[in-house]
Amino acid sequence: MSTPLTDRLLPLRHYFLLLWLLNLLLTLPFLLSHASYTALSLGFALLIWLTYGFLYTLPALLPTWALGKLAGRRLGQTGMRILLALAALLGAGINIALFADFTIFKIFAFHLNGFVWNLMTTPGGITSMGADAATMYSFAALIALLLLGHQLLAWYLQRDNRFRRWLDGRFAGRYRRLLYVFAVLTLTERVSYAIAHVRGSSPVLSVANNFPFHNPTTATHLLKRFGINVKRQAEFKMDDHAALNYPKAPLQKVTPEKPLNIVWLVAESWRSDTLNAEIMPQMQAFADRAQLFTQHYSGSNGTRWGIFTQFYGLYGTYWFTVLENRRSPVLVDRLQELNYQLHISTSSAFSYPEFDQTVWVNVPAANMHLPEGEGPGWNFDRKGVDRIEHFLDTRPTDKPFFLFHFFESAHARYYFPDDSIIKKPYLEDLNYATMDLEKDIGLIKNRYLNSVHHLDSQLGRVIKDLEQRNLLDSTMIIITGDHGEEFMEKGHWGHNSQFHEEQTRVPLIVYLPGLAPERHDGLSSHLDIPATVLPQLGIKNDPRDYSFGCNLLSHCERKELVFGDWDRIGYVDSQYKLIFPLKSSGYTANAVTDRNDQPVADEDAIQAQYQPVMIRLMKEMTEFSQKR
Repeated sequence: MSTPLTDRLLPLRHYFLLLWLLNLLLTLPFLLSHASYTALSLGFALLIWLTYGFLYTLPALLPTWALGKLAGRRLGQTGMRILLALAALLGAGINIALFADFTIFKIFAFHLNGFVWNLMTTPGGITSMGADAATMYSFAALIALLLLGHQLLAWYLQRDNRFRRWLDGRFAGRYRRLLYVFAVLTLTERVSYAIAHVRGSSPVLSVANNFPFHNPTTATHLLKRFGINVKRQAEFKMDDHAALNYPKAPLQKVTPEKPLNIVWLVAESWRSDTLNAEIMPQMQAFADRAQLFTQHYSGSNGTRWGIFTQFYGLYGTYWFTVLENRRSPVLVDRLQELNYQLHISTSSAFSYPEFDQTVWVNVPAANMHLPEGEGPGWNFDRKGVDRIEHFLDTRPTDKPFFLFHFFESAHARYYFPDDSIIKKPYLEDLNYATMDLEKDIGLIKNRYLNSVHHLDSQLGRVIKDLEQRNLLDSTMIIITGDHGEEFMEKGHWGHNSQFHEEQTRVPLIVYLPGLAPERHDGLSSHLDIPATVLPQLGIKNDPRDYSFGCNLLSHCERKELVFGDWDRIGYVDSQYKLIFPLKSSGYTANAVTDRNDQPVADEDAIQAQYQPVMIRLMKEMTEFSQKR
C-alpha cells in the first residue's frame, strides 16, 4: 500500500514551519528597533512580525508545494529529495534577502528598495558604496553558510530520526489549523492598518516602516464608495513618463566678450562643518579669498540628486523624467554652444548614478575620463588631479575651458594615505559585516576626517596649479559637495536616509575674478548654482525660466529650501522642516520637525499651517514637465 501524498509531503511542511521560525529570528531585530511602543503599536508590531514571518516563506512555499501536488502519486523518494533541495535553495534565498535587508537597515535606516536595486544592477553601483574585498568575502561566507545550512536541514528532515518523529507527532495533523490561524492574524493586521490609516494614527502606522517589504492596506477608496469621505493630506505625485518643458521659455543669449574658464570641483560626502583651518586648511584659506556660503544645502541627501540639482537647478523629483528624456542641462548645452573645451573626470563612475544619461549625455566620450587601474579612492583622486594638470598642459589656449572633477576620498569606506592622518585613533578595518556601529562610530568619524584632510590636499593642488599658470584672473571656480554625511548624531550613519542637517548641508565656495571676498550667511541651495553660472555665459533670462534657483552673486535672499529623493520631498524654512511622501503607499515620509531635526509639539497644526506650501510644491513639481 502506497503512502498517502499528504504524508509524503510532511518533510516539506516541517521545513516551512522551521523556515517560518528562522524568518522570525531574522526579523526580530526589526521588531526591537522601534524606539518606543505604545500598547497599541506593540500589538500591531507583533501582528506584523508573526504574519510577515510566514508571508516571507511564500516565494519558496508556493512553487515547491505546487510541484509536489502536480507530481502526485509519482512523487517518490528521489522526487522528494529534489523538491526539498529546491525548497531549501529558495528558503536560503529568503533568509539571505532578510539578512541583507537588516544589514542595510542597521547601517542606513532604509530597506531594500528601488535605490538599493538600482545600486545592485547599475555598473559601478556596489563599489560606489565602498564595499572592499574583505566585506564582500565576509558576506560571501555568510551566504555560503546559509545555503549549506538549509540543504543540511532539508537532508536531515528526510531521515527517519528522532527530531523528524517528534515533528510528526506534534504537527502532522495541525498544519491546516495553523494556516487558518495565520489567515486570521493576517486579516487582523490588514484591517488594523486600514483603520489606523483612516484615523491617521502615526504611532501605529510608523511601526510598519520597520519591517521589510511591508505592503500597506488602505480603505480610503472603499469608504468613498459607501459615501464616506476621509480627509487625508494632499498626495504628491510626479509623472515619470511626462515630456519635459525645459527651459520654459526660449533663452535670451549674448556672447561674452571674454568667456571665463570654469572649474567645477565636487567632493563626495563633504559635510559643511569640516571646512575649517584644522581639517581643511587649504580650502579655508581659499574660501577667505572667495565667496563663502556658510548656510548652503544640497538638493538632497544622495549623490544622484546632489549632482542633478546643482547642474539643472530643478527639484530632485525631476530626475526620473530627465533620465527618461535623456535631457542635457541648459548649462552644459550653453557651454557646448560657446565651444568650450570640456574636461569631465571622476574618481568613481559615470554610469552610477546615470550621469552619462543625464548631465553628460551629450558630452563626447573623448572628453570624459574615468579612473584608471585599481586602488583606493584617494589614489584615484590623485590620478584625477594628475589628469587635470595634463589637460591644462596640453589644451589649446585660444578657447575657454570647462573642467569638472568628482572626488571620491570622503566616500565610505573613507580613503586616505598615511600622510593625511590627523585624527587618531581611527577604525583601520571598516568592514560592514563585522563592525559594531554604536561602538565604532567615533573611530569611523575619525577615519572620515582623515579622508577629508586628504581631499583638502587634492583640491589645494588644483587651486595652486591654476594660480601658477596665472589662470585665476580668467577662471570662475565652484567647489562644493554632493551631500553631507551623518555619524549617528541623530540616529543614522551615512547619507540617503534622512534630510537631516548633517546629511544635506555642504560647503560652497565660489570664486569670480575681480569680486571682493565675502561671507554669505543666508540660506543657499544647489538649486541656485545654474542661476549663478549661466549669467556669466551670456544668458539674460529670469532664472525661473530654467530653474528654481536665484543668482547667488546678486545677493538674492532665499527663505526656504526644497530637497528630494526617491519617494519624498522635503521643505525647510527658518522654523520647520516638513517631509512629504511622493507616493500614496505607506506612511514612510510624513514628518514635521524644527529646522534642526528636533521634534515639535503639534505636527498636525503645523502641517495644516503649511497646506498652501504643499499645494505650491505640487504645482512646481510639474512646472517643467508636460503630458506626452
